[in-house]
Amino acid sequence: MEKAVLRKLTLLCVICGFAAIALLGVTAFRDGKREWKDYQAEYKELLLKKMNRERNPSFYDRIAGMEPEVKQVVIDEWKTTDRCMSCHMGIDDPLFADAALPLRTHPYPELLKNHPVEKYGCTICHGGQGLATTYDGASHRTIANWPFPMVPKELMQSRCGYCHKDFEAIGADKLIKGRELYKEMHCAGCHQIDGQGGAIGPDLSNFADKDPSNFSFENLEGKHSKQIWVIEHFKDPQKVSPGSPMRTYAMNNQQIEWLSSYVLSLNQRNLQRQYTPEVKADFVAPKVDITLPEAELSGSSENEESSE
Repeated sequence: MEKAVLRKLTLLCVICGFAAIALLGVTAFRDGKREWKDYQAEYKELLLKKMNRERNPSFYDRIAGMEPEVKQVVIDEWKTTDRCMSCHMGIDDPLFADAALPLRTHPYPELLKNHPVEKYGCTICHGGQGLATTYDGASHRTIANWPFPMVPKELMQSRCGYCHKDFEAIGADKLIKGRELYKEMHCAGCHQIDGQGGAIGPDLSNFADKDPSNFSFENLEGKHSKQIWVIEHFKDPQKVSPGSPMRTYAMNNQQIEWLSSYVLSLNQRNLQRQYTPEVKADFVAPKVDITLPEAELSGSSENEESSE
């Protein structure tokens, strides 16, 4: 009886051992097929073709001996770690201006020159999940419950407003026009920014910092992200937020893009000196206009009379 039990235990141990070896083999195989490793191998191959060993043999040999590795930048100020460079190897290399993505050079070299990757990382401007090392994991497409998806190109200037408050100084036309729309439509009659404005609607001072969990997506078609929510809300407030006192404004898609960019730039982050952009000596933060149009004032007085 004891021998039979011992044989069964021995067989069980052998089976478990083989299962563990198989799992280790699968893990090793999958680890060797990482996306970023393929991109780094391609980058290495292309770079060697663009180089001349005779001109700089030591540099050529260093590139030839380059081993795949996860590349990352840790930014304490933003409490984030970016590993985007593990795939985007040629991001600051002009030799890769015509390469295919993700190896292609940044389309705006001057912008990158003032925001070097080793200091700023990538997600500070682009959003996304910096710790990821895969296309899907980085949130190139919206990830459920991830609060900071990759910012679409048409709203990219909203991220400029995280640090830069002098929109004119950096030529942020969408933020300038969005701020003007905010004033022209008297949004401050209902909303506050930095203590200025009404209290009928939510305070927008830290709108960019709000977690998407604070938004209801049940009436939103398509992707569920804060950026899409804002755009659709401006198009039809009642559809996205039934019962909202906000009415639909006659704005075209371009104007909605401007206003969305501005609202998505509003945050309350306190930046250290190294991340605080220089502003013009005469720069004064614009104040909002909280004067309601006469039509709205007359409308509100009529409502008050009818309610009496």
